[in-house]
Amino acid sequence: MDSSSVNGSASGGSPPAQKRQRAKQACEPCRLRKRRCDSNMPCNMCTQFEYKCYYEKHPRKRSKLVEQHAIADGATGSSHSPEMIKSENNGNGTQPTVEDISKMRSMEANSGIAFTRLLGMRLDPSSGPKLFTFGWNLGSNSYIPPASTPITDILNQDQMYSLARLHFANVHPLYGFLDKDRTMEAISLRWSRPEACDMPDHLLCGVATLGILFSEGALTPVLPALVDSQKKTLESTSTMQPPCLADVQSWVVRCLYLRSTDHPHATWIASCTMMHLVEAVGLQLEVSSSVLHPAANDAENDPEIRRRTFWVARMLNSWVSFEYGRTRVALRGITAQLPTPKEGDYTADYVDLYSISCCLDPETSDKAGQWEEFLEKLDAYQPQHDGIALSKANLGLCGYRRLRLANPNLSGDIINKIINIGLRGLEAARRMAEKGMPWWHVANVPFQTICVFLAMDIRESLSHLATAMRTLEFVVERFRTVAMKEALKTARFLVRLSKKRKDEDSEVLGLSLKKDQPAEDPQPENLKAATTPSLPQPRLNGLSGLGGASGNSNTVGMEETPMTASSSEDWNLDVLNDSQFDWNYFLTHDMPAFNTFAPDGTM
Repeated sequence: MDSSSVNGSASGGSPPAQKRQRAKQACEPCRLRKRRCDSNMPCNMCTQFEYKCYYEKHPRKRSKLVEQHAIADGATGSSHSPEMIKSENNGNGTQPTVEDISKMRSMEANSGIAFTRLLGMRLDPSSGPKLFTFGWNLGSNSYIPPASTPITDILNQDQMYSLARLHFANVHPLYGFLDKDRTMEAISLRWSRPEACDMPDHLLCGVATLGILFSEGALTPVLPALVDSQKKTLESTSTMQPPCLADVQSWVVRCLYLRSTDHPHATWIASCTMMHLVEAVGLQLEVSSSVLHPAANDAENDPEIRRRTFWVARMLNSWVSFEYGRTRVALRGITAQLPTPKEGDYTADYVDLYSISCCLDPETSDKAGQWEEFLEKLDAYQPQHDGIALSKANLGLCGYRRLRLANPNLSGDIINKIINIGLRGLEAARRMAEKGMPWWHVANVPFQTICVFLAMDIRESLSHLATAMRTLEFVVERFRTVAMKEALKTARFLVRLSKKRKDEDSEVLGLSLKKDQPAEDPQPENLKAATTPSLPQPRLNGLSGLGGASGNSNTVGMEETPMTASSSEDWNLDVLNDSQFDWNYFLTHDMPAFNTFAPDGTM
């Protein structure tokens, strides 16, 4: 058919054949099942098979380079790294992937509770039953929540105000997940009009406990009562009933307190509980169409506060799990946006540091050059707060342990990066200790730096070991806790073990330099010149008697004129062949003898 015939048919009386019009966007059930959709609401397919018909926006797929440039230029409204977006939000900005949506629907399909709500919504969307435990079990009418002490019986209003101000001055700049104005207003109402206060006692108790840690110690006697009241209330509410945002925030505060004072196991368990409550509330979802996580519309759920609570909780659980060697709680389909930077608030900066540490997750596979790139990014990161500087140093030490596992032979450049990160962490620890700031890394960074410097076992690291030891001793002197005293004893014990090994190695080297009897020498004729009587006696800067037979004369001579590095250049090499020279003493005379350990960890 030629062009004229085509034009003629197109302009003739018969209308041209109409092409099938594709739907602009398929609904989610049709898209996931790969069925034809007519884009109506509800569409014909969902009406026929009684599916819940809904639509979601899906961004076009872009190349990684374009995506990274878009993030770098602020297209996502954030200055955070593309690695963070990719690892936490599955590489699609703030939208879940098709796989995540499919898995979420499968989770809902597994749930009979969710099915009940879906059924009610299909029958009457305006008055469907809420998500609750219909038919879950027979139930019990005898459960009574355990009584907890009201905070008004523990503190007066002025004391609570004082502790809250300490919390917002010291904790809030790094972990800014509470609304300061709302909290202060709640404190006023709790003591004047309790029925009007919408902030639970367990959250106020948590704020007070952290405030006491940064106080002068006047209210320390009431600390156990506050901790016990918060613990009882949390375990009888948030873990026994569907939680709310305030419950999650209270668990975050509890995790911060446990990380500062308690065993790593207790901290890890609390952080995992916190993340399960995050999932129950749906904080990881920016806009939710999920049946299991309905969108929150109550007044306390400010979007920025929800985002900050989620990212602080995720950062805590991840880092505690990394440090304790346990599995973190992984959530699927994260769409929560990152915190918005504010003046005088370092929460967004802290999350930036967390974004660099995402590669430490053991679930991710190692790639070539991954750890070198991690240390370069970490070294280039400039913390704006000493608390963040301590976390940076801790991540650097963690990166060394991972890198050492992947490649035991590290380059000098990598070693220097790790040493410099550790030294800057020691400086931050000393500054925080001088101010009396009880952040956990004030103790952790000096101790772990000592361990890493000993593990490196090279002159570059051992030369800075004294700085790390003096910093740890300063922290112990400042806080004087039993745990810190035990940490110092352990650090000293490790240093002495390292020194003992080097002393033994030095002794072995000295024995290898001692010449045996000529009869036992395999080639004694090669060493005859060394035993001729015409050979002059060795002298060191006028010191005589080093080649004498008596060990006592050597000892006296050494004590009178100690050897220095410069004096060793005056030695005649012939002295190496003197059969009676005490090399064992020569190599070890300037080191104190290693005897034993006293119970208190001193020599």
